[in-house]
Amino acid sequence: MNKPKGKRPRINPLVFMGLIGMFTIGTNFAGQLYRAFGGNQDIWWTPRTMQLPIENSKNNFELFISGKSLQKHLADESLFALDNNGEQYRVVSKDLTIRLNNWNKVKSSILTNAIISGVAFGIVITVLVIGLIQVFGQKKKFC
Repeated sequence: MNKPKGKRPRINPLVFMGLIGMFTIGTNFAGQLYRAFGGNQDIWWTPRTMQLPIENSKNNFELFISGKSLQKHLADESLFALDNNGEQYRVVSKDLTIRLNNWNKVKSSILTNAIISGVAFGIVITVLVIGLIQVFGQKKKFC
């Protein structure tokens, strides 16, 4: 079959949308997966300047000394420490601060967004495949 001169072959719109979506959504999806599984996990600690009081960490962890919780030791006034001069003093709640690693929360958020991107990426790949099937199906009809 001879093509008229000056007429370019039309690209299938599904292939076009699939290719654009594959690069845009696919890049986003790959980036999110990399951040979740290959990213730096050590940067999500509570900043040193914003350490939490021991009371605010109750939902994230508990510390036990000789089978007794740290909070119970503080309430019973049974914890002691030494200052720089070697003098003993009673440890109180304000002496203790906590830094938490928030990586589990950040990773959960990243993976939630990755699910949405993954579904969109799957749709785009499906559109691309349908478009390619249409293109290759048309070529066989004309031969």
